[in-house]
Amino acid sequence: MDKGSGLVGIMVANQYERKYALQKYLNCNTTNLKLFCFTPADIDWKRNCITGIHRINRKWLLSKFPFPDVVYNRCYRFNAQIIERLGTIIGSNKCFNHINQFNKHEVHIHLSQWLAQYLPETILYDKENVLRLLDTHKVIYVKPCYGNKGESVYRVEVKDSKAIHIGEHHFSPKIIVEDSLQLQESIDKLVGSTPYIIQKGVDIQSLNEQVFDIRVLAQKNKRGQWSATNVVSRLAHKGCFNTSMCEKVCLSEKALKQLYPPDKVDAIIRSIYDISLRAAEIIEMGTHCHLGELSVDLVLDSAGFLWIIEVNGKPQKELYDEIDKRDSVYKRPLEYAQFLQKK
Repeated sequence: MDKGSGLVGIMVANQYERKYALQKYLNCNTTNLKLFCFTPADIDWKRNCITGIHRINRKWLLSKFPFPDVVYNRCYRFNAQIIERLGTIIGSNKCFNHINQFNKHEVHIHLSQWLAQYLPETILYDKENVLRLLDTHKVIYVKPCYGNKGESVYRVEVKDSKAIHIGEHHFSPKIIVEDSLQLQESIDKLVGSTPYIIQKGVDIQSLNEQVFDIRVLAQKNKRGQWSATNVVSRLAHKGCFNTSMCEKVCLSEKALKQLYPPDKVDAIIRSIYDISLRAAEIIEMGTHCHLGELSVDLVLDSAGFLWIIEVNGKPQKELYDEIDKRDSVYKRPLEYAQFLQKK
Protein backbone atom coordinates (compact mmCIF):
# COMPACT_ATOMS: atom_id res chain seq x y z
CA MET A 1 0.00 0.00 0.00
CA ASP A 2 1.32 3.46 -0.90
CA LYS A 3 2.33 5.83 1.85
CA GLY A 4 -0.66 8.06 2.51
CA SER A 5 -3.26 5.63 1.12
CA GLY A 6 -4.06 3.90 4.38
CA LEU A 7 -7.18 3.02 6.31
CA VAL A 8 -8.72 5.50 8.74
CA GLY A 9 -11.49 4.66 11.21
CA ILE A 10 -13.77 7.40 12.51
CA MET A 11 -15.08 6.37 15.94
CA VAL A 12 -18.50 7.74 16.93
CA ALA A 13 -20.66 7.20 20.01
CA ASN A 14 -23.47 5.07 18.57
CA GLN A 15 -24.57 3.26 15.41
CA TYR A 16 -27.08 5.97 14.47
CA GLU A 17 -24.25 8.47 14.02
CA ARG A 18 -22.12 6.27 11.76
CA LYS A 19 -23.65 6.99 8.35
CA TYR A 20 -24.29 10.68 9.01
CA ALA A 21 -20.76 11.33 10.24
CA LEU A 22 -19.05 9.33 7.52
CA GLN A 23 -21.03 11.07 4.77
CA LYS A 24 -19.70 14.45 5.90
CA TYR A 25 -16.08 13.33 5.77
CA LEU A 26 -16.40 11.35 2.53
CA ASN A 27 -17.78 14.42 0.79
CA CYS A 28 -14.65 16.37 1.75
CA ASN A 29 -12.00 13.66 1.46
CA THR A 30 -9.26 15.07 -0.76
CA THR A 31 -6.76 12.47 0.46
CA ASN A 32 -6.43 8.93 -0.89
CA LEU A 33 -7.29 7.48 2.50
CA LYS A 34 -10.01 4.85 2.79
CA LEU A 35 -12.56 5.76 5.44
CA PHE A 36 -14.96 3.75 7.54
CA CYS A 37 -17.01 4.59 10.62
CA PHE A 38 -17.51 2.51 13.76
CA THR A 39 -18.49 2.63 17.43
CA PRO A 40 -16.60 1.26 20.46
CA ALA A 41 -19.10 -1.63 20.54
CA ASP A 42 -18.10 -2.56 16.95
CA ILE A 43 -14.56 -3.52 18.00
CA ASP A 44 -13.89 -7.26 18.20
CA TRP A 45 -10.79 -7.40 20.38
CA LYS A 46 -10.54 -11.20 20.23
CA ARG A 47 -10.57 -11.44 16.44
CA ASN A 48 -8.62 -8.21 15.92
CA CYS A 49 -11.18 -6.67 13.61
CA ILE A 50 -13.79 -3.91 13.58
CA THR A 51 -17.26 -3.97 12.01
CA GLY A 52 -17.82 -0.62 10.35
CA ILE A 53 -19.90 1.17 7.78
CA HIS A 54 -18.37 2.35 4.49
CA ARG A 55 -19.49 3.33 1.01
CA ILE A 56 -18.66 1.67 -2.31
CA ASN A 57 -20.18 2.81 -5.61
CA ARG A 58 -22.77 4.90 -3.77
CA LYS A 59 -23.86 1.91 -1.69
CA TRP A 60 -23.59 1.77 2.09
CA LEU A 61 -22.11 -1.47 3.35
CA LEU A 62 -21.38 -2.95 6.75
CA SER A 63 -18.09 -4.87 6.62
CA LYS A 64 -15.33 -6.23 8.82
CA PHE A 65 -12.07 -4.28 8.72
CA PRO A 66 -8.62 -4.88 10.16
CA PHE A 67 -7.54 -2.34 12.76
CA PRO A 68 -6.96 0.92 10.85
CA ASP A 69 -3.71 2.85 10.50
CA VAL A 70 -5.26 5.84 12.27
CA VAL A 71 -8.34 6.36 14.48
CA TYR A 72 -10.11 9.72 14.61
CA ASN A 73 -12.13 9.77 17.84
CA ARG A 74 -15.46 11.63 17.61
CA CYS A 75 -17.04 10.14 20.75
CA TYR A 76 -18.17 12.82 23.18
CA ARG A 77 -17.09 10.94 26.25
CA PHE A 78 -13.72 10.06 27.72
CA ASN A 79 -13.07 6.32 27.61
CA ALA A 80 -9.42 5.95 28.52
CA GLN A 81 -9.49 2.16 28.41
CA ILE A 82 -10.66 1.95 24.78
CA ILE A 83 -8.20 4.62 23.63
CA GLU A 84 -5.40 2.83 25.47
CA ARG A 85 -6.27 -0.55 23.97
CA LEU A 86 -6.44 0.91 20.48
CA GLY A 87 -3.09 2.56 21.09
CA THR A 88 -1.40 -0.70 22.01
CA ILE A 89 -2.52 -2.19 18.67
CA ILE A 90 -2.11 0.68 16.16
CA GLY A 91 0.37 2.84 18.10
CA SER A 92 -0.36 5.43 20.78
CA ASN A 93 0.36 8.32 18.41
CA LYS A 94 -2.00 6.98 15.70
CA CYS A 95 -5.24 7.73 17.56
CA PHE A 96 -6.14 11.38 18.00
CA ASN A 97 -8.64 13.22 20.18
CA HIS A 98 -7.92 10.99 23.17
CA ILE A 99 -10.26 13.21 25.14
CA ASN A 100 -12.97 15.49 23.77
CA GLN A 101 -15.10 16.28 26.80
CA PHE A 102 -13.14 18.78 28.84
CA ASN A 103 -13.56 19.62 32.51
CA LYS A 104 -13.97 23.42 32.61
CA HIS A 105 -12.15 23.78 35.91
CA GLU A 106 -9.17 21.71 34.77
CA VAL A 107 -9.00 23.65 31.49
CA HIS A 108 -8.98 26.90 33.47
CA ILE A 109 -6.09 25.66 35.61
CA HIS A 110 -4.04 24.69 32.53
CA LEU A 111 -4.70 27.97 30.72
CA SER A 112 -4.13 30.16 33.78
CA GLN A 113 -0.43 29.26 33.82
CA TRP A 114 0.12 31.08 30.51
CA LEU A 115 -3.00 33.04 29.55
CA ALA A 116 -4.26 34.29 32.91
CA GLN A 117 -4.87 37.83 31.65
CA TYR A 118 -7.53 36.52 29.22
CA LEU A 119 -9.42 34.42 31.78
CA PRO A 120 -12.31 35.64 33.94
CA GLU A 121 -11.95 34.57 37.56
CA THR A 122 -13.16 30.96 37.79
CA ILE A 123 -13.42 28.71 40.85
CA LEU A 124 -15.15 25.50 41.86
CA TYR A 125 -18.71 25.86 43.05
CA ASP A 126 -19.70 25.94 46.66
CA LYS A 127 -22.31 28.06 48.40
CA GLU A 128 -19.78 30.37 50.07
CA ASN A 129 -17.89 30.98 46.80
CA VAL A 130 -21.14 32.07 45.11
CA LEU A 131 -21.63 34.82 47.69
CA ARG A 132 -17.98 35.93 47.60
CA LEU A 133 -17.76 36.21 43.82
CA LEU A 134 -21.17 37.80 43.51
CA ASP A 135 -20.23 40.41 46.10
CA THR A 136 -17.04 41.18 44.12
CA HIS A 137 -18.35 41.13 40.55
CA LYS A 138 -22.15 41.68 40.80
CA VAL A 139 -22.66 39.25 37.87
CA ILE A 140 -21.50 35.63 37.85
CA TYR A 141 -22.18 32.52 35.79
CA VAL A 142 -22.67 29.11 37.37
CA LYS A 143 -21.70 26.40 34.86
CA PRO A 144 -21.48 22.60 34.97
CA CYS A 145 -17.86 21.37 34.77
CA TYR A 146 -18.90 19.06 31.93
CA GLY A 147 -21.36 21.35 30.21
CA ASN A 148 -22.77 21.02 26.72
CA LYS A 149 -24.44 23.66 24.50
CA GLY A 150 -25.06 26.02 27.38
CA GLU A 151 -27.43 23.63 29.14
CA SER A 152 -27.98 24.23 32.88
CA VAL A 153 -25.87 27.42 32.89
CA TYR A 154 -27.21 30.09 35.26
CA ARG A 155 -26.56 33.82 35.25
CA VAL A 156 -26.75 35.46 38.67
CA GLU A 157 -26.93 39.25 39.04
CA VAL A 158 -27.32 41.56 42.02
CA LYS A 159 -29.61 44.42 41.03
CA ASP A 160 -29.45 47.96 42.45
CA SER A 161 -32.54 47.10 44.50
CA LYS A 162 -30.43 44.31 46.14
CA ALA A 163 -32.75 41.69 44.66
CA ILE A 164 -30.83 38.81 43.08
CA HIS A 165 -31.88 37.59 39.63
CA ILE A 166 -31.11 34.05 38.45
CA GLY A 167 -31.52 33.51 34.71
CA GLU A 168 -31.22 30.43 32.47
CA HIS A 169 -30.49 31.13 28.79
CA HIS A 170 -32.18 34.56 29.13
CA PHE A 171 -31.21 37.78 30.88
CA SER A 172 -34.75 37.99 32.28
CA PRO A 173 -34.88 36.07 35.55
CA LYS A 174 -36.14 32.56 36.06
CA ILE A 175 -35.92 33.05 39.82
CA ILE A 176 -35.78 36.21 41.96
CA VAL A 177 -34.53 36.00 45.55
CA GLU A 178 -34.23 38.68 48.19
CA ASP A 179 -31.21 37.64 50.26
CA SER A 180 -28.08 35.51 50.36
CA LEU A 181 -29.71 32.61 52.19
CA GLN A 182 -32.45 32.30 49.55
CA LEU A 183 -29.77 32.53 46.84
CA GLN A 184 -27.72 29.72 48.36
CA GLU A 185 -30.78 27.51 48.67
CA SER A 186 -31.96 28.22 45.11
CA ILE A 187 -28.57 27.66 43.47
CA ASP A 188 -27.92 24.54 45.54
CA LYS A 189 -31.23 23.10 44.35
CA LEU A 190 -30.40 23.90 40.69
CA VAL A 191 -26.87 22.50 40.91
CA GLY A 192 -27.63 19.37 42.92
CA SER A 193 -24.71 16.94 43.11
CA THR A 194 -23.32 17.87 39.66
CA PRO A 195 -19.80 19.42 39.72
CA TYR A 196 -20.03 23.13 38.81
CA ILE A 197 -17.77 26.14 38.43
CA ILE A 198 -18.49 29.79 39.14
CA GLN A 199 -17.18 32.32 36.63
CA LYS A 200 -16.98 36.09 36.81
CA GLY A 201 -19.52 37.69 34.46
CA VAL A 202 -17.94 39.61 31.58
CA ASP A 203 -19.69 42.75 30.33
CA ILE A 204 -20.05 41.24 26.85
CA GLN A 205 -20.00 43.47 23.77
CA SER A 206 -23.24 43.29 21.82
CA LEU A 207 -24.12 43.81 18.18
CA ASN A 208 -27.57 45.19 17.36
CA GLU A 209 -28.54 44.48 20.98
CA GLN A 210 -27.52 40.82 20.59
CA VAL A 211 -24.75 39.14 22.56
CA PHE A 212 -22.20 37.45 20.33
CA ASP A 213 -19.18 35.25 20.86
CA ILE A 214 -16.11 34.40 18.80
CA ARG A 215 -15.47 30.72 18.16
CA VAL A 216 -12.12 29.64 16.78
CA LEU A 217 -11.96 26.16 15.31
CA ALA A 218 -8.38 25.04 15.94
CA GLN A 219 -7.33 21.92 14.04
CA LYS A 220 -4.03 20.28 13.23
CA ASN A 221 -3.13 20.53 9.57
CA LYS A 222 -1.34 18.30 7.06
CA ARG A 223 2.00 19.24 8.64
CA GLY A 224 0.79 18.24 12.11
CA GLN A 225 0.68 21.84 13.36
CA TRP A 226 -2.15 23.68 15.11
CA SER A 227 -3.90 26.14 12.81
CA ALA A 228 -7.15 28.11 12.86
CA THR A 229 -9.55 26.69 10.28
CA ASN A 230 -12.04 29.51 10.74
CA VAL A 231 -13.31 32.13 13.16
CA VAL A 232 -17.09 32.54 13.44
CA SER A 233 -19.51 34.39 15.67
CA ARG A 234 -22.81 33.18 17.04
CA LEU A 235 -25.37 35.91 17.62
CA ALA A 236 -27.73 35.03 20.44
CA HIS A 237 -31.42 35.84 20.21
CA LYS A 238 -32.29 39.20 21.71
CA GLY A 239 -32.66 38.85 25.45
CA CYS A 240 -30.52 35.68 25.57
CA PHE A 241 -27.02 35.25 26.95
CA ASN A 242 -26.65 31.68 25.68
CA THR A 243 -25.00 31.90 22.24
CA SER A 244 -25.53 28.16 21.71
CA MET A 245 -29.17 29.13 21.12
CA CYS A 246 -28.11 31.47 18.35
CA GLU A 247 -30.18 33.35 15.82
CA LYS A 248 -27.43 33.22 13.23
CA VAL A 249 -23.79 32.41 12.58
CA CYS A 250 -21.44 34.64 10.60
CA LEU A 251 -17.73 35.12 10.09
CA SER A 252 -16.39 37.05 13.08
CA GLU A 253 -14.61 39.52 10.83
CA LYS A 254 -17.98 40.56 9.42
CA ALA A 255 -19.40 41.10 12.92
CA LEU A 256 -16.34 43.02 14.11
CA LYS A 257 -16.39 45.34 11.09
CA GLN A 258 -19.78 46.61 12.25
CA LEU A 259 -18.24 47.68 15.56
CA TYR A 260 -14.66 48.79 14.90
CA PRO A 261 -12.52 50.50 12.24
CA PRO A 262 -10.43 48.22 9.94
CA ASP A 263 -7.13 48.60 11.82
CA LYS A 264 -8.79 47.68 15.12
CA VAL A 265 -10.50 44.68 13.49
CA ASP A 266 -7.15 43.46 12.12
CA ALA A 267 -5.54 43.78 15.57
CA ILE A 268 -8.40 41.89 17.25
CA ILE A 269 -8.27 39.09 14.64
CA ARG A 270 -4.50 38.72 15.14
CA SER A 271 -5.00 38.49 18.91
CA ILE A 272 -7.79 35.93 18.46
CA TYR A 273 -5.49 33.70 16.41
CA ASP A 274 -2.58 34.06 18.83
CA ILE A 275 -4.65 33.38 21.95
CA SER A 276 -6.64 30.44 20.57
CA LEU A 277 -3.69 28.57 19.03
CA ARG A 278 -1.69 29.07 22.21
CA ALA A 279 -4.67 27.73 24.18
CA ALA A 280 -4.78 24.60 22.00
CA GLU A 281 -1.07 23.95 22.58
CA ILE A 282 -1.39 24.51 26.34
CA ILE A 283 -4.36 22.16 26.73
CA GLU A 284 -2.70 19.38 24.76
CA MET A 285 0.46 19.82 26.81
CA GLY A 286 -1.43 20.03 30.11
CA THR A 287 -3.70 17.03 29.56
CA HIS A 288 -0.92 14.86 28.03
CA CYS A 289 -3.52 13.76 25.49
CA HIS A 290 -3.12 13.50 21.73
CA LEU A 291 -5.55 16.07 20.31
CA GLY A 292 -6.38 16.98 16.72
CA GLU A 293 -9.05 19.65 17.09
CA LEU A 294 -10.89 21.81 19.59
CA SER A 295 -12.74 25.10 19.62
CA VAL A 296 -11.97 28.15 21.73
CA ASP A 297 -14.85 30.46 22.66
CA LEU A 298 -13.97 34.08 23.31
CA VAL A 299 -15.96 37.26 23.89
CA LEU A 300 -15.12 40.95 23.74
CA ASP A 301 -16.04 43.13 26.66
CA SER A 302 -17.40 46.65 26.26
CA ALA A 303 -13.82 47.99 26.27
CA GLY A 304 -12.83 45.71 23.38
CA PHE A 305 -10.75 43.30 25.50
CA LEU A 306 -10.77 39.57 24.67
CA TRP A 307 -11.75 36.93 27.24
CA ILE A 308 -11.59 33.15 26.92
CA ILE A 309 -14.98 31.86 28.08
CA GLU A 310 -14.47 28.15 27.47
CA VAL A 311 -12.83 25.48 25.33
CA ASN A 312 -14.72 22.62 23.67
CA GLY A 313 -13.11 19.28 22.89
CA LYS A 314 -15.71 18.20 20.33
CA PRO A 315 -16.54 21.19 18.13
CA GLN A 316 -20.06 21.29 16.69
CA LYS A 317 -19.38 20.84 12.98
CA GLU A 318 -22.98 21.65 11.98
CA LEU A 319 -22.29 25.21 13.10
CA TYR A 320 -20.27 25.78 9.93
CA ASP A 321 -22.77 24.41 7.41
CA GLU A 322 -23.89 27.90 6.33
CA ILE A 323 -20.38 29.37 6.26
CA ASP A 324 -18.17 29.74 3.16
CA LYS A 325 -15.27 27.26 2.92
CA ARG A 326 -17.03 24.93 5.36
CA ASP A 327 -15.40 21.91 3.68
CA SER A 328 -12.12 22.74 5.46
CA VAL A 329 -13.80 21.81 8.75
CA TYR A 330 -14.01 18.20 7.53
CA LYS A 331 -10.86 18.16 5.36
CA ARG A 332 -8.40 19.11 8.08
CA PRO A 333 -8.85 16.04 10.33
CA LEU A 334 -8.36 13.78 7.31
CA GLU A 335 -5.23 15.66 6.26
CA TYR A 336 -3.93 15.29 9.80
CA ALA A 337 -4.82 11.58 9.76
CA GLN A 338 -2.78 11.24 6.56
CA PHE A 339 0.12 13.02 8.25
CA LEU A 340 -0.03 10.50 11.12
CA GLN A 341 -0.36 7.56 8.72
CA LYS A 342 2.80 8.59 6.86
CA LYS A 343 4.88 8.93 10.06
